[in-house]
Amino acid sequence: MDIFLEIAELSAELEKPLIETQGLFERAIKISKKFGTNQQLLDAYYQYAWKSHFWMEDFNLFEENLQFAYESIASSTNSSKWEKVLNLVTVHKSYIRLNNATSTIDIENIERNMLAKLDEIADDESRPSNALIARTHKAIYKLTTFSDVEDASAVFEELHEIFKNSGNLIGYPFEKHFQLLNELDDIFFEVDAYENLLDYMTEQSAVRGGEVKGALLNLRRGIKRIQNGHPYQAIKYLGKSFIPLYKEESRDKFILALKAIAYAYESIGLLWSSRSCLLLSASLITDNYWKYDEISLKQAEIYYSLCLTEIKLGKLAHALLWYELFLIINQNISDSSFGDKENQQVDFYVSQLIFNTDLKGINRQSNIPDELDRLGLFVSSGCLKYALGYIEDFEREYEVTADKDHNDFLQKIRDFDAGFNSKGIKDNYDKRGIYTSFIFGCTIEINFPNRSPFIEFSTSILALLESAFATCTIDNIHLKEAFLTIEVIADDEDDLSLSHEINSNSGKLNFTINCNGFETSAFRIDAQQKITNEFKKIVFGLLPELFFIKNTEYIEKMIFEDAAFDRAISFGACIKAIENVLGNDIDQQIKKIYSTSAEKKTYHLLRDKSWDSEFPKVLENEDINTPTPGKGRMPEEELNSENITHKDYSIQSLIKPRLWDRTRWQGVGFAQLKSRYPGLYLLFKHPDIGEDIFKDLISSVGLVDSKARLRVCIVKGISVKNPTHYRVLISENMMTTPLTKRMTMISRINTMTPDSNVNLERFLAAYQACGKFYLGCDAMLKNIVPEHPQRDSLGIEMSTLDVRWAWEIGLNDVDCIGVNLKEDDPYIPSDVAEIPLLQLINSK
Repeated sequence: MDIFLEIAELSAELEKPLIETQGLFERAIKISKKFGTNQQLLDAYYQYAWKSHFWMEDFNLFEENLQFAYESIASSTNSSKWEKVLNLVTVHKSYIRLNNATSTIDIENIERNMLAKLDEIADDESRPSNALIARTHKAIYKLTTFSDVEDASAVFEELHEIFKNSGNLIGYPFEKHFQLLNELDDIFFEVDAYENLLDYMTEQSAVRGGEVKGALLNLRRGIKRIQNGHPYQAIKYLGKSFIPLYKEESRDKFILALKAIAYAYESIGLLWSSRSCLLLSASLITDNYWKYDEISLKQAEIYYSLCLTEIKLGKLAHALLWYELFLIINQNISDSSFGDKENQQVDFYVSQLIFNTDLKGINRQSNIPDELDRLGLFVSSGCLKYALGYIEDFEREYEVTADKDHNDFLQKIRDFDAGFNSKGIKDNYDKRGIYTSFIFGCTIEINFPNRSPFIEFSTSILALLESAFATCTIDNIHLKEAFLTIEVIADDEDDLSLSHEINSNSGKLNFTINCNGFETSAFRIDAQQKITNEFKKIVFGLLPELFFIKNTEYIEKMIFEDAAFDRAISFGACIKAIENVLGNDIDQQIKKIYSTSAEKKTYHLLRDKSWDSEFPKVLENEDINTPTPGKGRMPEEELNSENITHKDYSIQSLIKPRLWDRTRWQGVGFAQLKSRYPGLYLLFKHPDIGEDIFKDLISSVGLVDSKARLRVCIVKGISVKNPTHYRVLISENMMTTPLTKRMTMISRINTMTPDSNVNLERFLAAYQACGKFYLGCDAMLKNIVPEHPQRDSLGIEMSTLDVRWAWEIGLNDVDCIGVNLKEDDPYIPSDVAEIPLLQLINSK
């Protein structure tokens, strides 16, 4: 469409005959009416009006096109569109005043409605950039109404306030308005308020320009780190570029930074963070549609990326919404490079998602096959019908036989390594929803009311935690908690507020977030800022609970120098971003996908067991090989964390430091009970807390540790001077833990300093005689009746006890923590040729 308007403008600039130029403008308007967008029609009227006045010198024709331009956007709430009408009204009023002409249109009504619309837009704080632009337009328009320049002081003071408030808004065109006001210097140079405003804007322009230059360096360095395979370093550099690039004049670079860091997040397994960055970039790209009715290849690209990300998160319904939007945009752009390849990729990913869903989840998808067909995802539709049990329909439609070879093929689809671990469809259907994340071995589960805005709020919490803690391990900050449970509670109070509390006394770390007034809030910018500030408190509150903090300098570096909060996309950005693209009725759109209707068939579940029940998927970590200690120092390439994802980490969960740190483990006691196994009992400063510790252990391993998850190791010979001293290690057995590339092993260690080893040796002899012992705490001893000891009060029954000499522990041995080389004087036998301990000593 634009080419026809450009031809008309060129005709005027080349001073072609008047009637020819008018004909070209009329043609551009007709084509815009029939085939173009509202913005293209406005542009045609605007340019025709402008050329009518300044080139054709036909005021009547100018008025006619001004009227049409106004009517074309009379109901618009976009301040950028009203700017064009405001310009035309300004020209019209000036001409009438200077030439004592009579208007042939009701310019007073147009002006009145235009100013009223700008007031309406300015009052809408849910779109802060749009509101400030409207205020700016109205203020600048006021300047044309003054007969004395001194009367303009109040306007310049208002503009000064507007520009101060625009500092953190990417949608506000600061430089454009700076250049405009700078041109007024010849008129208002004697007005102090104007000079103050210009001084401020000049200073800010220089600061903004400097910030952008510095940010572009970080952006380039971040992209270079991605190309070189260093995603964690890339995240640091890209995150530091966010705030400086968050300006209208660097919008495209900011979008590039968002896309780059989204890629880096995904490459290390942080999909919620990746999704939040893609959402914000999608919103910024979509702004051009809302402002100028433009659609572009960039929209298709970002919507497609979001579709794939939602599939990887298991959110099928959201993925279908993004894919449908992608198809709409892709069909209406001329320069699209998308085709069958992208359709096949989505079709395969959805098929794999279906085949990795359990029977209960498949039962929820009874209304989905026709939705998939409607979007051209025929393979995944067939796979879903097959999983639901419609085997004959599947064979007929796809002309295949559902035999063993076919099942083998479907099994390959299910198990194919597509670069992510598909865990099935995770859409939420009940009153409360659940999403999960995984950060350096810590599983984070958030439970929330399954409706807007709590869905977006919960995804923002996960994205916040992923972003803030994305680079912890390379910053020497290590997690100690294997699980974090977050519960979002909705309160009915009118005033918007957030509060949180931590319960660290139970087995899993529990975090509760109370949300007041969320369902009635419009989430204007002040509310978004309030929530963002609370997000920071949440991060600071979780830091000491989740992490071992050896040095606060590491925390300060992560948060301040590496700008961890800057790269954590705010809640306001996420909720407004998805609404800006998909609308504010996402809940209803999701329900429509899953609901029954006359237009689609319902495929009720016919199976009573899963399609792959006879050949279930074998997870990689289910195949546990007994690890053996390596020889020598660990190779440097193994220490490189840049090629390790968050899912490559694990944290042992049996020993919970936050429970043990509430008291002090003071020693051990031995007991031999009538007709029972010998007992090893830990003595705590606060027996009641010790009892809580063992209640948690029993809840995990049971009263009989049949899988040998818990490990007790006694290290003897730690001191030549004091041969009766020994050390006790309580830990989780590495041999029974699914192996990952990196594992955080958590132990509790205590040094026993008895004057005699009689008690220890008596206990060990009793253990050797029966091959079992009880592990408990001193609080349990108080409840034991010696004559008739009850089985459930004796502690955890264990079959394995490791007893080792210190000299047997060498380099890379899991029990090396049981030898303190700074304080110990280990016994080393003279008649043994190979002493593993010497390697450990020499490595220090």
